Amino acid sequence: MRSNATLGLLMLLSILNMVDRNLISSFGPQIVEDLGLTDSQFGLLTGMIFVFFYAVMGFFMGVLVDKYHRPRIIAIGLLVWSLLTAYSGLAKNFMQIAMARLMVGVGESSLTPASLSLLSDLFPQRKRGMAAGIYYLGLPLGAGGSFLVAGLLGPTLGWRNCFLLLGALGVLLTIPLFFMRDAKRGAQEEEEYVAIEDKTSFQDLLTHLRQSKALMLTMAGAVFLHIPIGAGQFSQLWLVRERGFDVAEIATIYGGLFIVFGTIGTLISGIASDWYHQRFNGGRVRFLAILMLAMSPLLMGYRLGEPGSIIFYTGMCAGFLIMSAFYGPAFSTVQDLSPVNMRGRMTALLLVACNLIGLGLGAVMTGILSDLLRSSGNDQPLTWALIITDLCSMLTVPCFIWASMYMTKKSSAEAITA
Repeated sequence: MRSNATLGLLMLLSILNMVDRNLISSFGPQIVEDLGLTDSQFGLLTGMIFVFFYAVMGFFMGVLVDKYHRPRIIAIGLLVWSLLTAYSGLAKNFMQIAMARLMVGVGESSLTPASLSLLSDLFPQRKRGMAAGIYYLGLPLGAGGSFLVAGLLGPTLGWRNCFLLLGALGVLLTIPLFFMRDAKRGAQEEEEYVAIEDKTSFQDLLTHLRQSKALMLTMAGAVFLHIPIGAGQFSQLWLVRERGFDVAEIATIYGGLFIVFGTIGTLISGIASDWYHQRFNGGRVRFLAILMLAMSPLLMGYRLGEPGSIIFYTGMCAGFLIMSAFYGPAFSTVQDLSPVNMRGRMTALLLVACNLIGLGLGAVMTGILSDLLRSSGNDQPLTWALIITDLCSMLTVPCFIWASMYMTKKSSAEAITA
């Protein structure tokens, strides 16, 4: 009962986190117009400016997670990001909102390393894909919810008041976290885990990563998949500018479809990847590689299809599904391949790579490519910039397949030894 209650609260915080993170892109057209931003500035705002400190502080948070009370670490981070989200609603220019977003990233960096580490001590290995998948329901529900906020509340409240209300909600949710008990570390391991003073260094972390090719390749695949996710910050600008949709109408449609198909992707992938992991070689990452190969033609059709057509909306929904399906299986695989005393830091290291390289590069690259293509006379600069980032995501497939081969080889060697 306690495990499920904790998972429910962490999922709620994950939803809030994703609403907060995506609200700026949901209100992209309004914010760009109000503050007079270029595409490059908007790419920096949603990319490097946010993710640099999010990623760097994420590793520091991982160190704290492996040593100290995890619910209280989450509570402090939630308080910081909520206060700065509220301040974002007061920004008058690029520099002010940039500084606020920078500090929002610092606060948000505490949530996922602490949550996934905590869930690993509350659920056995056979259920971790499902638990991580439920936690990552925050992605479709939160990201989709942010677009619904923009579409339904934006026209009446305005983007600034929506930021203020979101910040106030976050401050209220810090209260139960300060009273929550932490879980015993290693409680769900098959072999008894003896807590000792942890003197693991960053070099030890990198050494383990180099020695585990499956872990390294899983993390590399995750980075490539985050490039189009970072580029997705431009989705509303692209749909309004180059596909001719009304700003409030498409935000509502986009958010609703994101919630439905993102939720389907998250739940199905968590359950199906656990099932695949127990019955077939290659684990959860091979399941993801197969799923991505099946969905890739639909993703390309979304960019080039006629706006409002069946192909267009099918591709859009496929993108929501694959984006959400990734997190539970991939992050639970990283937990499985990491030593108990390194899980928080390994998750944080993965987040550093995914956000700093993947999200940051994806958003900044899209903004710069769009400005360059526009200056050269291209009448659909965002379309082609987004297609380039979509193609980068296909590098995920060989990484995950290669990782699954190492996992199969290791399982075979262990079976022979036994």
